[in-house]
Parts: sequence; C-alpha cells; structure tokens
Amino acid sequence: MGKYVENNLGRNEVIVKKADLNGLFLFKTWLFGILFCWLLLIPLIKAITATIKFSHIELAVTNKRVIGKVGVFNTKSLDAPLNKIQNTSVTQKLSGKIFNFGTVKINTAAGEYQFIAVKNAEAFKSMLMAQIDQFEEDRLKQQANQMAQAMASAINK
Repeated sequence: MGKYVENNLGRNEVIVKKADLNGLFLFKTWLFGILFCWLLLIPLIKAITATIKFSHIELAVTNKRVIGKVGVFNTKSLDAPLNKIQNTSVTQKLSGKIFNFGTVKINTAAGEYQFIAVKNAEAFKSMLMAQIDQFEEDRLKQQANQMAQAMASAINK
C-alpha cells in the first residue's frame, strides 16, 4: 500500500484500522494468465494489470472518516466523514469465502465505492459500523458538554 491515507489525515485524526488485502484474490487471474499465455499473451497482460491495480488499493477508517483510493491512472478516492456513510455491504464469491476475502462497498451521498480483495471483509465492515456508532456517541457527548458549559455560564452570570 502507498501513503495516500497517511498523507490525507487531518488534525487530531488517527487511523483506527487499515484494510488488509488478500493476494490470493489474484490467484485465478495469474493461473489463467500462465496457462493460456499462448493466446497472444492477453491473459498474462491481464494478470499483470490486475496485479498493478491490486497494489494501488488503499482503505482505512480513522476516528473521524473513511479514506480510500483505487486505481493507478484513473483513480477514484473516497474521503467521507463517518456520519455521512449511508450503507456498507460485503460481497464474497466462493473463492472469497474459502480464502477469506471480499469486496467492501461503501455508499455515500457522493456515490458507491468498491474495494476488492479486503481480508476479513465482514470483520472490517463490522469494525466500520462500530466506529460509526462510536463517532456518533462522541459527537453527542461533545454537544452535551458544550450545552452544559453554556448553561453553567448563563446561570453564573
């Protein structure tokens, strides 16, 4: 993984969890690429490009937002506050169930973002949902403290 997430952290923001990727996601692509490379090298080229795309996937959850990037030349980046996440889902094919990886889809008002080959995708989704709940709790506590301070200062005047 690159440094996209680390370079885009805000003030007082810490990474809670970075998504780990499972390289076995590329197994089928490389198998076909090697077995059928006699077909004008097309399967082998597809395997190489899939590997390059795979190596440029980043996804992380911080204490304030979700940050991610997919792509090499045509990139799609995600930078969404936790309270703006509308839906999160996981898709796993048979190979993903066997080798424990899946595609994490995150929906925001800006669109849908897909991150392939995420290790323990269900656990990552659960952690993201827990972080969203924690973010909301912290926000409500902060509002309550501010309101209490304002009321206390109004009473003392």
